[in-house]
Amino acid sequence: MREQLLGYLLGALEPTEREVLEDRLGQDDQLRGELALMRTGLEPLAEAVGRHDLPAPPSYLPSPPGLAARTCNFVAARSLVPSGGLAAAGGWRLQDWLVAAGIGLAAAMLLFPGISNSRFNARLAGCQNNLRQLGFALLNYSELHGGFFPAVPERGPLAVAGVYAATLKDAGLLETDSLVICPSSELARPSEAASPGDFRVPSVDDLLNASEEQWVSLVSTAGGSFGYGLGYIDEDGRYHGHGKHSRGNFPLMADAPHEETGGPSANHGSCGQNILFVDGHVEFLRSCRLSLRDDHIYQNAMGYVGAGIGPDDAVIARSPERPRVFPNLLDADE
Repeated sequence: MREQLLGYLLGALEPTEREVLEDRLGQDDQLRGELALMRTGLEPLAEAVGRHDLPAPPSYLPSPPGLAARTCNFVAARSLVPSGGLAAAGGWRLQDWLVAAGIGLAAAMLLFPGISNSRFNARLAGCQNNLRQLGFALLNYSELHGGFFPAVPERGPLAVAGVYAATLKDAGLLETDSLVICPSSELARPSEAASPGDFRVPSVDDLLNASEEQWVSLVSTAGGSFGYGLGYIDEDGRYHGHGKHSRGNFPLMADAPHEETGGPSANHGSCGQNILFVDGHVEFLRSCRLSLRDDHIYQNAMGYVGAGIGPDDAVIARSPERPRVFPNLLDADE
């Protein structure tokens, strides 16, 4: 826990880790006391290296220029203090403790950003691995269903993006329910009521037979922390699902868009999203738009979350989203 508190002071925690720690700090007086003591102990070095933002550091802290030189000067200056200084526990003088704290903080300022990046990359890789395995499952499903991926119906209790997971599960193609959870997402964080291991993908029958209240709860997380592609409207106004005939660089799944903004996924701190393409490869993109076609992966060509306008219009939606279909929009320019 002390490492987390130090990381909090240095701004080296990921957003989700910071939120968890802040929740604990709000409920634990002892933990707040430890944080206050640690902050006080770091103040001498903060002044020595010219840092005054320890109470509210940035999310990712780079090593300040000249940190090593300033730390050495700090150590040298403290070592010149007369030996009659105030003694501390274990025979150490207060100055000795300050020197040790300074060296420790300097090392932490150098190491914590690297540790945070390693955690970020590890979770990013875990997310990509899950998407690839889901891609294999989707391709296997398409082989058994005429080249088509699980379709999101146009209407009815199964007409939500998250139905893809229930479809794969009923077909025996979902190896484990946890595959639909991104390691960096909110669903991957244990709560007081449940742990990530308790997550369960509902079956098709669960969705069909649920009461209205149960159905709303089920579809909110039916597809886990990933979004799935809605179908599209053809030139005649008919709604279709996507299949393997779509171009290889067509997005099929991705980290779910941010719930409030509809922009970059919150799964990776709103830094970008992993995208699974029809040909099975996965890429991490920081933009919501595909460069070649300027196609926003979370909105259709008309700028809303609903069925794509034509077969090349990808719309990846959060689990509870329905494929809103307004065929008359196809004639809007006529």
